[in-house]
Amino acid sequence: MAVKTFRNLIILMLMPLAVLRAADTAKPARPNIILIFADDLGWKDVGYQGSDFMETPNIDRLAGRGMVFSAGYAATGNCAPSRACLISGTYTPRHGVYAVRSTDRGPKQSQRLIPVPNKNGLAKENVTLAEALKSAGYVTGIFGKWHLSGADGAEPNQQGFDVVFQSSGGWSKKEPSNPKGIYSLTQAAGEFMEKNKDRPFFLYLPHYAIHVALQARASTLEKFKAKKPGAQHDDPLYAACTYDLDDGVGVLMKKLADLGLEENTLVVFTSDNGGTQQSSQEPLRGNKGGYYEGGIREPFIVRWPGLTKPGTRCDVPVINVDLFPTFLSAAGVPVPAGKTLDGESLVPC
Repeated sequence: MAVKTFRNLIILMLMPLAVLRAADTAKPARPNIILIFADDLGWKDVGYQGSDFMETPNIDRLAGRGMVFSAGYAATGNCAPSRACLISGTYTPRHGVYAVRSTDRGPKQSQRLIPVPNKNGLAKENVTLAEALKSAGYVTGIFGKWHLSGADGAEPNQQGFDVVFQSSGGWSKKEPSNPKGIYSLTQAAGEFMEKNKDRPFFLYLPHYAIHVALQARASTLEKFKAKKPGAQHDDPLYAACTYDLDDGVGVLMKKLADLGLEENTLVVFTSDNGGTQQSSQEPLRGNKGGYYEGGIREPFIVRWPGLTKPGTRCDVPVINVDLFPTFLSAAGVPVPAGKTLDGESLVPC
């Protein structure tokens, strides 16, 4: 009896150690992934980069709670090719999307080279980031601008997205409080998170803002009309559209917090290309459509609680093709068989 009692006592003493060991070796829950992708938002168009007129308190707050990449780049200088690079994880020579619609444009007498043939859309057989994550059990959703379903492309539901919500991208006359579809896209994205809060999800929110035609809520526009112009930025409508985009970011982040999902969600915010000619990017040279710094350098923020230290900065150059391998690494998902990726994971940062 004494031997049996002693043995039971030893088992009871060792049980906590066994539980701790099991907890140490247990695989952590795969993070949710949110990618907020602005349209035509320049490097200097946000508050934390020093704009003297634009106001982006929610984007600034996200920057303060995560890591800012000071040398973050888009892979190209305009919309469609940048999105093709992002979602395919490859540079333009691999997927063939070099421009919006055609590369053969402009005055013929000024063309120094024969334009490279352009593909209008991302080929269906090109394995996308959404497909890679979906195959590993993630539920995937896109809320906004796809821009890759031309004659040579496919729709997002054919390229890995379970849920597709797109608006016209313009101001509905019936919804003057919803410029560029910011709030309808954000609401749909929030509903997607709530519905899938108990499983890992990939939420891609490519806004139509602040791409022309510039639109803003009446109250926001009045706010900036009444504001003293800055030395660098002074366009009330441009600033108002940017402010409403920022407000949408705030609404989404609040919903994430309300659902209790912040601690296990990786959030990335960046833009598809540089600001338009309406917004100076100085001291950077150039704007959207060009390959000087002003056309491709972007706001680039990563927030992942427990991995990115709040208020930190990384000066290592990064680019949007790095996001495909970054998200796979974060989720513990291998690169799809036969898939070539041109970027590198940012997880070691």
